[in-house]
Amino acid sequence: RGGRKKQSHFMCVCVCVFGLPFFVLTPQHNPFKRGFFCNDESIRYPLREDTISYHVNVILMVVSSVPQVICGECLSVHMSNVSNQSSGAKYLVCVYKAVGSFVFGAAVSQSLTDVAKYSIGRLRPNFLAVCKPVWEHVNCGTGGLSFFSGHASFAMYCMLFLVLYIQARLRSEWARLLRPTIQFFLIATAVYVGLSRVSDYKHHWSDVLAGLLLGALAAVFTSTQWRCRTNRRRTQTYKKTPPMESPTVAWTDPKAPTTTLSRDKEALQDPSSYTGAKAAA
Repeated sequence: RGGRKKQSHFMCVCVCVFGLPFFVLTPQHNPFKRGFFCNDESIRYPLREDTISYHVNVILMVVSSVPQVICGECLSVHMSNVSNQSSGAKYLVCVYKAVGSFVFGAAVSQSLTDVAKYSIGRLRPNFLAVCKPVWEHVNCGTGGLSFFSGHASFAMYCMLFLVLYIQARLRSEWARLLRPTIQFFLIATAVYVGLSRVSDYKHHWSDVLAGLLLGALAAVFTSTQWRCRTNRRRTQTYKKTPPMESPTVAWTDPKAPTTTLSRDKEALQDPSSYTGAKAAA
């Protein structure tokens, strides 16, 4: 129990540390102020409404990922042959580690995205339409946050993490066609979110591509760490599980003569002697 508490505290500390840039930089909306040319065609696109807003993107990705992970962990514990599988603590530990790994990866992905956004300050395609071009304008704080695309990085992280999770958990024979079908639609959802940012003139295509790559790397890293910890835990559990007791048969030395063998030999030579021996027994 002491080791589990230390791991839990360590995970919470890691989430807070890696999520700190996101919670510090996001409320400020004060990116690096980059110069521009008024005749730059790449920042003269019109202002359009979001196809997928920030809040809708977060809710959609979290609702699509976290419940699936929780259900997958509960089913994995229920169907496993590990001892004490019915205890509630086993369910909570597995769910906590899986969801905790997901939150940790999300914090890493979003923090790296915000660090790049606020340190580079690349102008959005609709920058002139938003700022007109007065720096003190209320919307200019987000007009220079084009690189990376936060929508693309978060969507790709959530969807690819779920894809890798399904690949690790859904191994049944009946799911050999269902699994890739679900994975295809998950990746397509993340790509669609990224493409919508280009069509809405909120990001350049390179911003979206960089965001997708960042989210993919964060998902692969997080899922790899989670799988390594899960396999290590299973190995330790199997080592601690006592061997099953099974009935054993005491074999006699074939070279040593036994009464039973000599009696059977006599029975083969004289059946009446075997009958008499059986009656005597």
